[in-house]
Amino acid sequence: MFKFAKYFFIVFFVTAVLPLILMFAWNNTQMEKMHARFAQNAIITGEARLKNAVKNYLTVQEGDIFNRLYFIQSDKYDEANLKKLLKGYNVEIIQKTVKRPVSYYDVKDNDLYSFTLIPFEKTKALKISHNVNKDLLRPTGPYAIAVRLEKDNKSKYMFEIEDPLFLKPPNDSLKTKFVNKFFTYKDDSTGCRTIEIKNYNNETIANISLILTARPFGAKADSIIMSIFILLVGIVSSFVIGFIIKRIFVLPVMALSKATREIKKGNFSFRLDADGKYEIIKNIYQSFNDMADNLDTKEKLRESFISNLTHDLRTPLVAQEQSLEFISAKFKEIGLNNEYELAKSLAKNNEHLLKMVNLILETYKFDPSKLKLDITKVDLYDIVEDCREKLKPLIEEKNINFINDIYKGGLLIDADLLQLTRVFMNLISNSIDNTKQNDFIKISAKFIDEYVLITIEDNGNGIAKEDLKVIFERYYSGKSLERKLGSGFGLSVCQKIIELHNGTITVESELNKYTKFTIKLPLNNKKSEK
Repeated sequence: MFKFAKYFFIVFFVTAVLPLILMFAWNNTQMEKMHARFAQNAIITGEARLKNAVKNYLTVQEGDIFNRLYFIQSDKYDEANLKKLLKGYNVEIIQKTVKRPVSYYDVKDNDLYSFTLIPFEKTKALKISHNVNKDLLRPTGPYAIAVRLEKDNKSKYMFEIEDPLFLKPPNDSLKTKFVNKFFTYKDDSTGCRTIEIKNYNNETIANISLILTARPFGAKADSIIMSIFILLVGIVSSFVIGFIIKRIFVLPVMALSKATREIKKGNFSFRLDADGKYEIIKNIYQSFNDMADNLDTKEKLRESFISNLTHDLRTPLVAQEQSLEFISAKFKEIGLNNEYELAKSLAKNNEHLLKMVNLILETYKFDPSKLKLDITKVDLYDIVEDCREKLKPLIEEKNINFINDIYKGGLLIDADLLQLTRVFMNLISNSIDNTKQNDFIKISAKFIDEYVLITIEDNGNGIAKEDLKVIFERYYSGKSLERKLGSGFGLSVCQKIIELHNGTITVESELNKYTKFTIKLPLNNKKSEK
């Protein structure tokens, strides 16, 4: 039992138990300093929010009053209409000259009120007041406030606004006790702050004290006990979770990983045992088995498809190619130039289609696991020259400067001549397709230790960044239109052939500037087959 969970015990010990031990060993003084810094930042933030709330409260009230009076003409104002229009507010017409609206706080009937004065007539003003909704003054966050009225040089506690998540006294007696205790905290940077409320004459008429309710006061002993408890729970849970994860998840995942490797090797007959597994694992296993069945069936269909397609598709195209050549020759012979050009165009399109069909058929038949390499000493210069000769009409058509920079007779490597020629033909023909008139294609090679680096470079269309990462994937032919990537089969085959030679192939490119394929091959390749 311990044998299956030992690795997971180590993982959980490092990820869960060890951090708890470090937390338990953390100096309590450092923890208090951290809490003090948090409290300092929180109380500063709370004070700023409280000041904004006190200021914005008057602005909101003033805006509400003007919204109600907006559609009423001033000559129709009378006290009855105003009281009706400003329902909920106390409205008076007083003898006072004010040039513009002004809002302020003041004490009235042993309570805190907000007042707004609005010019009414030359020597009169509207005095609109409302008792302050104290809940709107408490800042959002772990804060509570208490309001103390200042009247006749005497202080009087009037009310408190609690933090809804903390400090909820269940009855009035405890609430009174809370208010009296409220001001036992000092007005400091980490626990409590007090701001003054001034009236129209800039006299202090009230104080609002803000306290941070989330700050832990005197909880060292409780913290130590809780840390020990969490430590023990973490150690026990690490064992239990290790056993559970090993049985439920890891073993099935390891079996699934092994199964995917078998499928990758081409063993489509491999199946997973779904009996006795949890429902989710059972469904995954069953899905894998269904996938393997489908792959096995499709592999058989693929082989049948290739054999049928070879006769049914390629043979008519070959026959059509011969017919088009005969027709174009006859048109030229009797002087029908337009018809001759049309027939030549059809023949060219037919040739391109036949080329694509052959590429697709060859790629479908290509099976790296069955390919045997015939390793001999080959000359890279001769391979490139052979490709140049076969592609000469296309090179001359675009007047491409084809540069074979490989030293003749001086670069012999162990490779399969036929398969390596296939790689060069594919890469060079792709370069030709993606270069313009008078561009260049350069093939060069150099020794690095026991390897040779071969580069095939052109200054054509380039390859888009989104294509570079997936350019060697089978069936991928490119999202961008800047560079023709062929059918999506050729480059994947090139990569497989190079890998069979124990080498690598990479590409770098920049749109409308250049494209460079780099092939790295060992000089002495003892692996003759794969």
